[in-house]
Amino acid sequence: MNTNSIDTSKLVAQNLQTKGVSQNADGKEQAPKVKENQAVEARTDTVELGTTSKNDIGTYTIDQKKIDEIKADFTKNTAAFKKMVASMLEKQGSKVNEVLKALSEGKDVSVTVDAETQASAQEAISEDGYFGVNKTAERILDFAKALSGGDKSKIDTLRNAFKEGFEQAKKAFGGELPDISQQTYDKVMKGFDDWSQESDTAE
Repeated sequence: MNTNSIDTSKLVAQNLQTKGVSQNADGKEQAPKVKENQAVEARTDTVELGTTSKNDIGTYTIDQKKIDEIKADFTKNTAAFKKMVASMLEKQGSKVNEVLKALSEGKDVSVTVDAETQASAQEAISEDGYFGVNKTAERILDFAKALSGGDKSKIDTLRNAFKEGFEQAKKAFGGELPDISQQTYDKVMKGFDDWSQESDTAE
């Protein structure tokens, strides 16, 4: 059973959050210390990621409450999915850590998936399932918007962070990801485009 799509989402989200911080002129990242709904002001001595010149990028509000909700929901659903897989493996006399180690070493692992687990997994990654294309893309875009406080001027920065996170995920899994991951990537990119168009319309 392939859980790459779950881990891919995690890597992408981590990269989005990392790239959401400012960067000092010496290249060191500077994470803003914020509380819920506290405005974060970028000073003129910071450099916006993706640029090479000093730039005052203004003031925006990070929706920390929304970020925490997304993280908590993802953690809960991921834990439930992993528990289901672990239970299936244990019924077959296999230990999860041993299976994961073998997979990480590139070894072939034979696992029989029972009908109940297979049905649950298929539902989870179905078009509208929690780990499916639509819901995953929606979470990533919601996460990006929460990091920027809905500030559309940050779209390019967030889009580039998403691209980098996706590439990191591909490298982490040997250069290839399941088709569902590519479909999610395309859906997220379209979401950024749609968000950008909303900005143009508003102006």
